[in-house]
Amino acid sequence: MKRNTLIEAFFKNAGYISVIFISLTYIVSSFILISKTGKSVYEILASGILSLFVGIFISSIFRSIGIERGEADEKTIKTTELHAECVNEITPYIDRLSEFCDRENKHLELSLRAKILANAGLKYEDCFDMDGVGKEPPVLPPPSAPSLIKEHKRRSKKRKKAYRCALNIKYKPLTPASLTTNRLSTSEPFDFGKSKKDFSSQKSVSDIFGRILLALVFGYFSVSFVGAVNVAQLIWNTLQIALYLCSGTVQMYSSYMWVIDEYRGGLTKKIDILSRFKLYATR
Repeated sequence: MKRNTLIEAFFKNAGYISVIFISLTYIVSSFILISKTGKSVYEILASGILSLFVGIFISSIFRSIGIERGEADEKTIKTTELHAECVNEITPYIDRLSEFCDRENKHLELSLRAKILANAGLKYEDCFDMDGVGKEPPVLPPPSAPSLIKEHKRRSKKRKKAYRCALNIKYKPLTPASLTTNRLSTSEPFDFGKSKKDFSSQKSVSDIFGRILLALVFGYFSVSFVGAVNVAQLIWNTLQIALYLCSGTVQMYSSYMWVIDEYRGGLTKKIDILSRFKLYATR
């Protein structure tokens, strides 16, 4: 219980702690002089490796804390439980879920195609048959006056482009597995986003580049104390850790908000679709 209380207190105040820590470090850094180390490229890389791993490790811990706190949020817990309940409720009709998904995919495909074609002044029925197989769209009648030839060509080109886009449209299809599992971009109706593992892996890869840059900076430069005291390196390393802590705090908050917004939003979309399937299967 005490450990959870400390983690909770740290999570709530991590931003303030990091800001205070780095502010104090920056003030203390006034007592040091920053200069080049004169190291070779290999020496810079060697001295930066430890810094790189420390930075990645700190970010990973903060990201894990953010995801953990997001999962522990009451809204996320309720949404996860509701999704599990919906999956249990549709279990007796699970054999019809694949049929329902095919139906929803066809509806989505028709809707997306119709929207694209409408923007170019075309009707869906003029470009696709009942099975969704494409057919040549009607040709625009010739212009009534020579002055309209340019406009006629522009509209014809736009219609052809819209037809090609509609014919080759791509979207993430709905599947029984995507609906019933806890795997969560909400940019498409049937795209439920990344899983927590995918999110963490992607963030870890993107963080490496930032950590490499910091590692090179701290490896290339060195410091000397104004009074020739060896405490300078301690301050320099403290500044480095302070930067990592602040970066980690941002990662923690970002991970927390991802769980609350995107991950939970994906589950909510699944719940809505599963509710529709239940009505479909029981009517």
